Amino acid sequence: MNGAPLKGNYLGSDRPMSEGFKANAAFFKLGFLDKHSVAMGRQFWEMLPTLWMKAGCHGPCPRLDGEDIPDMLILPENRFAVLNCEDSFDTFAEQVNALPEIETVYLVTDSGTTYRFMASNLNAGTTYQLYRDYLDNFRINTRR
Repeated sequence: MNGAPLKGNYLGSDRPMSEGFKANAAFFKLGFLDKHSVAMGRQFWEMLPTLWMKAGCHGPCPRLDGEDIPDMLILPENRFAVLNCEDSFDTFAEQVNALPEIETVYLVTDSGTTYRFMASNLNAGTTYQLYRDYLDNFRINTRR
């Protein structure tokens, strides 16, 4: 309170309290996305932190520059991958299956049949169908 450094060490430690700890907090702005823009894939960059959190918050939250949505995004340091273009599935599957650290995969497709086919050909532990799953998982107070 008076600006003086703390005295003493942390309990059970030789670490001085005056050194403190490194901060590792991240702050995110929570807002609402237009459901039609989400369904059409136009809100990918805004959704990326949510996908990272749903995949377990491994590593720092990915921050990517650019306006173009990539056909695929494979992030072994974050343990997840996203396929945005069904036509790139063969290349995507080859790369994802070669990386055992990929635990979660998001597949963007409107077809349940296509999603099931793609998911069955991946070694990832968990797969999600975007964007329909995103809308269904976060819809509140509606009848199904």
